[in-house]
Amino acid sequence: MNKKLIKNKKKKKNRKIKDIFNKISYFFEKFLYPDDIKCIFCGKDIPNFYEKPYCNSCEKSVTFNKNHTCKICALPIKNEAQVCDFCQTQKRYFKKAFIPFLYQGKIRESVLSFKFDNRRYLAKGFAVEMAKLLKCENFDFITFVPMTLNKLKERGFNQAEKLANELSKILHIPCFETLKKNIETKEQKNLTYMERSKNLEKAFTVVNKDLVENKKILLVDDIVTTCATVNACACKLSKYTNNIYVSAIARNEYHEN
Repeated sequence: MNKKLIKNKKKKKNRKIKDIFNKISYFFEKFLYPDDIKCIFCGKDIPNFYEKPYCNSCEKSVTFNKNHTCKICALPIKNEAQVCDFCQTQKRYFKKAFIPFLYQGKIRESVLSFKFDNRRYLAKGFAVEMAKLLKCENFDFITFVPMTLNKLKERGFNQAEKLANELSKILHIPCFETLKKNIETKEQKNLTYMERSKNLEKAFTVVNKDLVENKKILLVDDIVTTCATVNACACKLSKYTNNIYVSAIARNEYHEN
């Protein structure tokens, strides 16, 4: 039998096993950690999840993104500038980002567990905090950064889509898929901003074009570092509307190599 065919069959089998494991794991997590009574960081019972989805103890060690930030991308700024150096020099296709946390400590640990340990229940708590920054905005609908089909099968779910759906329930705003990712891109982590932008240049395409036209849209992702991903998505959407906003769980500081 062809070696490539055998390899592909093994991959499919491994994906099925992983998918079954993820479903079983998700079931037990839902049983052990009901969505709206537990702290999203330590699992302790809390009095009012929709006001504060974490306990008083964990709140003290969480870093909120509430100091002076860039009015476009929500990056913390240490001087008195209103717009960060990146947003002054790079074209942004979105108007403003709403991001409640900084990507460090408990937030980083929880986001990694959410994404890679199949802890989907965490999305609701993250969305509660994201929604606090969005309640005064009137969006026509919410959309999300897409994954390729292969990546989606590998992980079992799209974390940005999960967040978008939870935000949709809290804010009572519809959520629609408007983008497809058809190209598997390189890992972004070790790339410069320009390399990231180039990497994503042809990755996304718009679907439901009539739906997007002239609408005020909230684009959701999990983490924002250089803004390359959300900017690439917003760039595609900007052909049909110039009223695009971004939301994510946490803002990660970025230093060019």
